[in-house]
Amino acid sequence: MLKFAFFTGSSLSVPAIEYLRQAGLLACVVLPDADANPDLFQLQQWLQQQQITMLRYHEQQDQPLLAQLDNIGVDRGIIYLFRHKVRPSLIQYFQSHLVNIHPSPLPEYRGPQPLYWQIRNGESSTKLTLHKVTEQLDAGDIGCEVSIAIHPFDTIRCVHYNVAQALPHLVSEYIEMSNTNQLIWRSQAQSSSQSAPQLTQSDVLINWLKHSATDISNMARAGNSDVASALFMFRQSTFQLLQASKVDCNLLGIKPGTITQLDKRVGLVVKTLDGAVSIDVVNTHQGTFDGYRFALLFCLEPGMELGSDAHIGSRQIG
Repeated sequence: MLKFAFFTGSSLSVPAIEYLRQAGLLACVVLPDADANPDLFQLQQWLQQQQITMLRYHEQQDQPLLAQLDNIGVDRGIIYLFRHKVRPSLIQYFQSHLVNIHPSPLPEYRGPQPLYWQIRNGESSTKLTLHKVTEQLDAGDIGCEVSIAIHPFDTIRCVHYNVAQALPHLVSEYIEMSNTNQLIWRSQAQSSSQSAPQLTQSDVLINWLKHSATDISNMARAGNSDVASALFMFRQSTFQLLQASKVDCNLLGIKPGTITQLDKRVGLVVKTLDGAVSIDVVNTHQGTFDGYRFALLFCLEPGMELGSDAHIGSRQIG
């Protein structure tokens, strides 16, 4: 019987790990060489409760891990949400039986932030793509994939949850097709029109002079979290925009970033280059507020301009 090692650093992998465990195919879970963030800590707690063997990936060398994998007889590997690029020695150990699951329709959105960029670009669907691991990231031959819809109101966390629920189906399809010799690997195109690079702080800063109302709404959906939230400036302070809605606006001659409306019924409305957006939900150091309450608390009024020239810099996020 096959024995799988599952490489992950996120509790979002639990549905797939549980499927392998119940099928009697799970040998161990390999965790990243990193400090325990809340997500990784939650995963570790669950693995301990289920008495699942945990191994640690060593960022500097593979030999200790290879010896442990060999000792428990692991012959297959699956990677999902694992922060490390695996080295050639680990790829060679699995002899072409190490696969990665990437949440995008490869070769589109190669990179470390695929779901963020797909939501930000307004994609209506994505795919979970299972492919062979090669030295070139996200470029190995594709074995199977599952399509997942993205609702216009979905945030990044919604899509991550939906993807996690689809993982067992993809893994079971991969195993079944492998066992029946029906799995046909196809090569990827080397070029793509969209990429998914690591986010920098400048990526999440709203530029009222360049971003459309749809851009801003999608930025808020894609970054609806503590780490990658869309940011805007007012009076040298930075605020997180968690939700925004496109609003029809025919006003001409008004600079983008200018507050055009403020009342209980319509909330806080800001001019964009192609219309306007309603500032629905804002996170501040004092708490999270709807746009109207945020405006009252921070003394915003119609005619004032929100800034887009913050010196955020290019430091990576996450």
